[in-house]
Amino acid sequence: MHSIKDHRIGVEYRIEELVMSAIVLFMLKSDSRNDFNNKSKDLTFVKNYEMIFGMRVPGMDAVNALFERISPEEFEKIHCRLINALIEKRVFHKLRIFKDCFCIAIDGTGVYNWGDNPDDSIRQYALKKESKTGKVSYSSQILEAMLVCRNGLKIPLLSEWIANDGEDYDKQDCELKAFKRLAVKIKKYFPRLPICILADGLYTNIVIMDICKLYGWKFITVFKDGNLPSVWEEVESLLPLSDGSFNRELYTSDSTHRITSKYRWIKNIEYQKHSIEWCECVQESVHHKTNIQTTNRFVFLTNFNINENDIFHIITAGRARWNIEDCFNSLKNRGGSLHHKFNRNCFNAIKNWHNARLLAFMLEEFVKHSSELLVLKKEDSKLTWKELWKRLMSYLTMCCVNEVIVDFDNWSKSPRQVRLE
Repeated sequence: MHSIKDHRIGVEYRIEELVMSAIVLFMLKSDSRNDFNNKSKDLTFVKNYEMIFGMRVPGMDAVNALFERISPEEFEKIHCRLINALIEKRVFHKLRIFKDCFCIAIDGTGVYNWGDNPDDSIRQYALKKESKTGKVSYSSQILEAMLVCRNGLKIPLLSEWIANDGEDYDKQDCELKAFKRLAVKIKKYFPRLPICILADGLYTNIVIMDICKLYGWKFITVFKDGNLPSVWEEVESLLPLSDGSFNRELYTSDSTHRITSKYRWIKNIEYQKHSIEWCECVQESVHHKTNIQTTNRFVFLTNFNINENDIFHIITAGRARWNIEDCFNSLKNRGGSLHHKFNRNCFNAIKNWHNARLLAFMLEEFVKHSSELLVLKKEDSKLTWKELWKRLMSYLTMCCVNEVIVDFDNWSKSPRQVRLE
C-alpha cells in the first residue's frame, strides 16, 4: 500500500489502515459501512483488531473519503503485483488444469440498479435502458477476469466496468467492448503468462479469436446451437463420416453414480482465416441405488489441437468456467454485498470499494482451500463457510485473542508453508 499516492492533507489515519479496514469489512461479511462502524464500537473487537493487524480501526466515512480520491489503477497495480509474486513462487502451478497454461474465466454480471434518477455523477457512466412503455432505468455492470484452478480455487485478476464515458455516445458500452479493454490490461500486467481464456457463448465470435491470436492465447468457449451457422453446418456434415470426426468413451464411478462420458471432436475447421476445433461431451449418470439416469451435454469451440490425451482436459477446462458464476453467487448471496452501494455519488469510489471486495474474496479463497481448514471442515461436515465467518466475528467481540497471538508467534518462528489443496 506504500505505492498508493496520498494527496490528503492533515490526515489522521495511514492509507494502510484505511484500506485494511475496507478489506476486513468484506472478510467479516459486513453488509454496509454503517454495519462495520457499529462493530467497531465494541471495545473488545477494537482491541482484538489492533492486536491482530497492528493497526487502528478507522471510521468508514474516512475510508470512503480516501476511495473517492485515489485512482482505482493503484489498486490494480498492487493486486497484479501480488498475483505475479504468487505465480513466480509457483503457488498455482500444481493446480493448473493444463500443464503449460493458466485458465482465466471471463464473464460479466449486473452490479447496481440505480432506478430512473441516479446522481448526475453516476448517470454519465450508467447503462441506460428504456422499456416498451417508455420507462427509463439505469444500471451498472462489470466484467471480471478470474484465474480458475482444477480444485475449484478462484482468484480474481482484473475488472473492467461496462460503463459509458459521459452521456454523449453513439452506442452504449457492452460486454464485448469491455472485453477488448480487459484483454489489453491482462496482457499489460501478465505479458508472459501462458493463458487459456474460458468464456460463455457470447464470446463465440471473431472478436475473441482475433484477440487470442494477437496475444498468443488459447481459448475455449461454449458453443450453443445456432451460434456461427457455417461452423455448425460443417460440424453436422463431418460427424457422420468415420474420417471426419474422432470418438472416445470413458467410464468412471463415484460414491453415488456410475458415469459414462462420450467424447467427440472435429479438427481443423476453417472460420474467417482461423483454424478452430469442435468438441462435445455427453455425460450419462446413473444413480447406484435408484438407477435414475441423467444426461448432460457440453459443447465447446477451441483453438487447441485436440487429441485423445487432451480431450479430457479441454472439456474439464470448458466446464471450469462455471467457477466464475459461483464467484458471482458468493459475492451476491454469501456475504460479499455486491449489490450494496457503498457509495452513491462517486464512480471512482465505487470502483475502489469493489477492488477491496475482490482482495477480501481472494484471501477468503486461500483460507477455504488451505489444508488446515479443509481438515476442520471434514471434522464438522455441517459447518458452512458463512457460519465459520460468523463464529469468527462472535469470537472477536466476546474473547481476547492475546493468547492466540502468543501461540501463533511461537508457532510461526519456524519456517512455515500454507498448502493449498
